[in-house]
Amino acid sequence: MSGGGPTRLAARVVAWALVVVLAGFVAFCGIWRAQGGRWERVETPSMGTVAPVGTLLWVKPVPFDTLRPGDFISFHPPGRPGVTFSHRVLARHADGTLSTKGVIPAPDPWRLGPGDLVGAVRMRWWGAGWLVTAAPLLILGMLVIGVVRTLLRPALRLPVTVVLVAVVAGLALAVYRPLDSAVQLGFRTVAGGGADATYVGTGLLPVRVDAVAGDHVVLAAGQVGRVHVPVADATGHFRVRLSPVIPSWFWAGLVGLCFAPALASTVRRRKNICDDMSR
Repeated sequence: MSGGGPTRLAARVVAWALVVVLAGFVAFCGIWRAQGGRWERVETPSMGTVAPVGTLLWVKPVPFDTLRPGDFISFHPPGRPGVTFSHRVLARHADGTLSTKGVIPAPDPWRLGPGDLVGAVRMRWWGAGWLVTAAPLLILGMLVIGVVRTLLRPALRLPVTVVLVAVVAGLALAVYRPLDSAVQLGFRTVAGGGADATYVGTGLLPVRVDAVAGDHVVLAAGQVGRVHVPVADATGHFRVRLSPVIPSWFWAGLVGLCFAPALASTVRRRKNICDDMSR
């Protein structure tokens, strides 16, 4: 009689649960699309913490006349059908047109009509837009990993897969830089000396903005902060340094991933020993 029955049953239950969840999600996306819904990736920091860079917006068509100030909408600026913005409605005017505004910048210079509307934002998935951006690279990497796995002996599949997954993930992080980044919004010299620099965080992790020989500020995704650079360097430039602020949970997760292969190997070895003893 062979052991491991409960373990195999649990693995099958988990596998089928994942299949059901994935199938349900695909069906939901299909229904969303069939009802005219679409997805938009936030690529600029204009909406601040409401929808930071990398957010995936779920946008659904709505009647233009139902929109009110404060509604979060996606639209094409007048005369630019190939460009999509996602801002809040600022005001509805007597002629029926709408004016819009992001969180950070000044009000938009246009007025929207019914033909400019894409839809209203119904859901915001923080960070999911980065996955969409990196999807071609990640899918190609998974295909390569799948091919490599078929060429390996069973004992080598797990460690090689872990290494290849790390390589693909590292390549995606290096190419798209979703974790630590910030965009400069403004820079101005100060009459009393030095300069003020304004930044907004655009990465998934907080970023620290250090003014050389000055103060610093830590910015989460979509947050705006200002630092004062008191003096210029020898070349006459005011220097600012950006560095990631990595939280403890990120390190804990990374360490856990590093030990996952060893843990899986230990569990598998103990299972094999139990199977041999039960025969």
